[in-house]
Amino acid sequence: MIKGSIRTKWIMAGFVVFVISLLAYVYYTYHSTRNDIMQSVDTRLLNAALSVKHILGDDYHRQLNAGLHVSRSEYQQKSRQLSEFANTLDIAYVYAMILKDGQVHFSASSYTQKDQNTGKVTQLLDLYPEATDANKGAFYSTEPIFEISKDQWGHFKTIFIPFVDSNGVTYITGADITIYDLNQRLQLSASKAAAMASFFFFIALLVAGIYIFLLKRAISTDSASGFANHIALEYFIKKSPLHHMQLAVIWVNEIEDINSFYGTEVGDRVMKNLLEHFNKRRPTDSRIFRLATNKIVLLTSFDDNNNSFVNIIEEYNCSTPLLTNPFIYITLCAGIANGNKSMLLENAHIAALQAKQGRHTVVNYSKALHDVKSQYQYNVEMAKEVREAFENNRIVPYFQAIYDSTHNKIIQYECLARMITCQGEILKPDAFLNVVNRSRMDGMLTRSMLTQCFERFRKTSICWSINITAQDMLDPGLSEFLEGELKRYPQPRNITLELLETEAIANFSEVKAFIAMVRQRGVKVFIDDFGTGYSNISNVLKLEVDGIKLDGTLIRQIIHDKDIYLYIEHIASFSKQLNLQLIAEWVENKAIVDALLKANVTLMQGYYFAEPAPQISSRLKKTITAQSLIGGSAESSPNTFSQTE
Repeated sequence: MIKGSIRTKWIMAGFVVFVISLLAYVYYTYHSTRNDIMQSVDTRLLNAALSVKHILGDDYHRQLNAGLHVSRSEYQQKSRQLSEFANTLDIAYVYAMILKDGQVHFSASSYTQKDQNTGKVTQLLDLYPEATDANKGAFYSTEPIFEISKDQWGHFKTIFIPFVDSNGVTYITGADITIYDLNQRLQLSASKAAAMASFFFFIALLVAGIYIFLLKRAISTDSASGFANHIALEYFIKKSPLHHMQLAVIWVNEIEDINSFYGTEVGDRVMKNLLEHFNKRRPTDSRIFRLATNKIVLLTSFDDNNNSFVNIIEEYNCSTPLLTNPFIYITLCAGIANGNKSMLLENAHIAALQAKQGRHTVVNYSKALHDVKSQYQYNVEMAKEVREAFENNRIVPYFQAIYDSTHNKIIQYECLARMITCQGEILKPDAFLNVVNRSRMDGMLTRSMLTQCFERFRKTSICWSINITAQDMLDPGLSEFLEGELKRYPQPRNITLELLETEAIANFSEVKAFIAMVRQRGVKVFIDDFGTGYSNISNVLKLEVDGIKLDGTLIRQIIHDKDIYLYIEHIASFSKQLNLQLIAEWVENKAIVDALLKANVTLMQGYYFAEPAPQISSRLKKTITAQSLIGGSAESSPNTFSQTE
């Protein structure tokens, strides 16, 4: 014990000596390098400021100080030359100044791309209100003056050099370098010093090795329970010679509630008791780990006939309290995976998640769960694909005509989102919209579609509609964007916004205010997918919209279900009384057309007339004529139609 204590003290002493030596060397190297850098910076600033005089020429300031006119083109040429010079030298700014009536004015100055973007480009004889005493004093000095200062352009180290023109009037030239650049170089210097110190002080290897040896057990053990933790699990799996193993992830369902109600100390006691419970019952050749706050892992070699993990998990009695002070009851769910150790933990996690969602005690990872995992991977890949599609403008609108059978013409086009993959494949919304929603990119989608539609239809008299969600309406940025675009749009009465009734009712007051705002601009608002869920006319009346779009699933059933036909006929009658437009979508064949006309629905949209297309077409595949209303053969499946361009 005494020898161990002495050894530990020597290790700690060696470590302290190393740290002190390292810090001393870094401090020395830092300051010596800092002095070198500062001298180098001062030389760069001096050369840059001296060069300004030669770039501007001797006559430039003689003219200015004599009150003679300097043309705008000449000033811009000088500014451009100074900017190119500053960029070449990696200097923030170079400039010249004159003193008039005790105030400092710019006579010439470079600029950056950021200055151009923000409109801060310095103009001829602009006042420099931030001029410091050192700046003004430079006009009366005979030597270059250095200073560190801040102004609206940044935090700089600066040099001022006085010159006298041929008329005896003083002007100064200056150059700036940002303090940030200096700090970056100093930090790099310190990093190099630390690396060199580490190289020279070879004792670091010994100390680090011993320190890691001493801490290895501590970092691989869960401090609250004393059992091996996730680090130990990962290390064991990695180093194990077995390539096929069996792993169970046991999930304690109530641990988060226990922690929030009783505190983490009680939660840790629960987990420790549970770990001890399974530790006593696990197979002799297995290992146990505390994976996370609410998870335990059992690990053993792979055996097709080994169901011991299933048995000991299912045998746990949830009716017996795990703690008696306070009384704590818990329930478990678990996922078990067999096979290659590289995928073991991930597969068991997926199985445990399925057990939790399905309220099962144990779920074994199988082909069905392999499909779930494949779906997870597909979702990740699709999220990346969608993000790249937004960045590369590959989310585009397609247009589908809405047909008025009464006047036998197209009245407007619905704008539908399509995504073009990097391979050129065109994806419909059902392939990527779920990823857009999950990734919180709904606003990006709506803004992109609106921007493209505004641009496409701005100089036309074409009527068009687009879907918009309640979340879009609740987004202040998107509402402001839409309001601004509507102010500039020549004919906002040609625009229709479609929204879901369920979303609108859930956010009634905000959505109603939004509807009032766009209708005031002349925009129409329709309720989309009407007829699903708890749809009713009273909600439509409360929202004060202009029309209704019947849900496509109802339209498809109108020729097979008499009750649905009567319902649609009733909605059509009611809409006419309330002066609401009524549109039927998903119209796919002539039988549906005939049923809709019989129910007094005259506005229709669907593959029977036209498929969504990237370009506007005024021609339909099918139109309703007097002859077609009297009779005619049944039309072929919409899949046999081709889009007319």
